[in-house]
Amino acid sequence: MIRLWEYDSRRIHGVHMPQQMSDLERIGNEGWELVLIKDDIDDEGTVTAIFKREKKEAAPSFLQFISFC
Repeated sequence: MIRLWEYDSRRIHGVHMPQQMSDLERIGNEGWELVLIKDDIDDEGTVTAIFKREKKEAAPSFLQFISFC
């Protein structure tokens, strides 16, 4: 079976470590896995974080067929 992923980007605290860890824990509890933190800190001290999680719906049947060929 093919695993399908969905991706999301969010702004999180990049300077204040306790707040950053709180943000990451909250997002992780939603099922998201951190993939990348970009080095794009803004005036408010936030950075872009990229997350992924496995899609809940199954792959379309034609994709399942292709994976067995």
